[in-house]
Amino acid sequence: MQITLAVAKEIYRKAIDTRASDAEGPAWWSQVADEMHDVIAARTLADAAAVIEWWHHDWTVVSDTPRAAAKRIREAARAIRRNS
Repeated sequence: MQITLAVAKEIYRKAIDTRASDAEGPAWWSQVADEMHDVIAARTLADAAAVIEWWHHDWTVVSDTPRAAAKRIREAARAIRRNS
């Protein structure tokens, strides 16, 4: 699934952080878009979680896991694809 920057933002906000804003800056959002693409394209949920595992430290503060986040990202992408 090819995703635009706007779709990457929508997926991230739906699956990870509803408060993420454009103030994060274009470089940050570009990196997020690349990771959203890689998570969505991953063969398995475990592979998808490995893509974003480096975020794990931040997630442990809110009792989240890379696997749970990868699952939400993939579900958000499917929902957006169905609604487009």
